Amino acid sequence: MKLLGWNCNGAFRRKYQALENFNADIWVVPESESPVYLLRHKSPLSSAQQLWCGQNQSKGLSVFAFNGCQISRADFFNPAYRHILPVNITTADKQKMLLIAVWASRVKDNSDWDYIGQLCHFMEHNGHLLPPQSLFLGDFNINMQWNSSFKKEHNYSRFQELCHTYGFTSLYHHLTGEAQGQETTFTSYYHHIKRRGYHIDYAWLGRGLLRRAEAFRIHGGREWLTRSDHMVLEVELGEDKERAALRETVSGEAFLQPEEVFRASPEKATGRRIARGLRLDLIERQ
Repeated sequence: MKLLGWNCNGAFRRKYQALENFNADIWVVPESESPVYLLRHKSPLSSAQQLWCGQNQSKGLSVFAFNGCQISRADFFNPAYRHILPVNITTADKQKMLLIAVWASRVKDNSDWDYIGQLCHFMEHNGHLLPPQSLFLGDFNINMQWNSSFKKEHNYSRFQELCHTYGFTSLYHHLTGEAQGQETTFTSYYHHIKRRGYHIDYAWLGRGLLRRAEAFRIHGGREWLTRSDHMVLEVELGEDKERAALRETVSGEAFLQPEEVFRASPEKATGRRIARGLRLDLIERQ
């Protein structure tokens, strides 16, 4: 089971081919068009299985399903949470899980619901409904470095507190052992500028899916920056087992960084480090 998260930065109908080579089962795509918009523009994507929410037909939040997966909107979906889309997934082999697709966005007239505030409200009202076989995936538009910009009642610290209460773990931080706000690999580059990188896209997994996590990858580099200011997150799940062998692979170009993670050679850079007993292989393409 493979899931992708990618904020496409708009015009997904012209970019979706970039995701096809992953052969993923689920795509979570913030800033993508609605099914009506895709049909109007005669996009091949209009025939795909898609759930969408948003206020602007050309830029909302989509979940696409492939490879025999079936998706349906969860009963507790509420447009008040804007671009937070809970989706029931049934895989081709009848496994069931709950995906909460995320695009935390601006709310101009209510700062308490701005960006991470939406997720805090969602968790406060729905956290008890989320089974262990659940995950959040998408663009959270937040990092601990910006935590003080939000009211403490609904900032990123509050969201993490709620996640821990209901049994969710950030997969990237679980694998690397890095602290929130101290990430050494970025998922987004402001205005496509490689010097202005941030870690603002996440996969938070419930206990049942954390046991199944087999791989987590961040795909980046100049190739992806020509399409969007966000990199692609890839989560790979295997069979449910108590002690899965977890690994993280980060692929991209030199600016995806940093020197202390690995030592680059002229041809190819490969580095390893140990975190919480897990060996991480980080690969950089030259």
